[in-house]
Amino acid sequence: MQRRLFLVSILAAASAASSTLAQTRGASAFAVPRDYAIDGYFGREAAPARLFRTQNAIRYEARSGAVAHTVVARLDRDVAWFVLPSLGLAFQTDMSGVGLNPRALAGEGFREQFVARETHSGIAMSKLRLTRTAADPAFDGFAWVGNEGILWRLQGAGEAQGTPGTFDWRFENAALGTLDSALFEAPPGRIVPVAGDALAAMLRRFGLVR
Repeated sequence: MQRRLFLVSILAAASAASSTLAQTRGASAFAVPRDYAIDGYFGREAAPARLFRTQNAIRYEARSGAVAHTVVARLDRDVAWFVLPSLGLAFQTDMSGVGLNPRALAGEGFREQFVARETHSGIAMSKLRLTRTAADPAFDGFAWVGNEGILWRLQGAGEAQGTPGTFDWRFENAALGTLDSALFEAPPGRIVPVAGDALAAMLRRFGLVR
């Protein structure tokens, strides 16, 4: 679970920061230019996670072993849900509870540098050097961003919520276009409010945190 929160934190912040050099002239430096959904391959995991991204929201669907879970975060309302669909249960918290830092998502503390234009799998990309020395998340690595602002690869090292990690994440099968707003609202079923710092303790009861 800690690795999942680390992933969401680094991925969301880096995708926001890396959009700077992929925007058309006059666009916001840290905006997501278009809604999109994409498969992500993380480390040795065989099955991809699915990421849904808009300018104001993130949805992340994955599995921890046999347990499917979903993270939904509303960046415009500082509210998030950690969902266990098989139990019809969701924990509601603020963004810190799912490892997201609103300041980092706005680009605070990031430095970026254009490295090169590259083409991978027929897709033209900008390779960017991204660094952030501030905590939650700290990051040092590279991002490959397509002309549409899609993050196709993220490679480097970082730390979020005291958890360090190195990674090389790849993304495939992007679908651009308006996403159903229901994907980013409170899920059906029972919703339990919980403070951000108490979320990990709550999830230990379900065997998702060691």
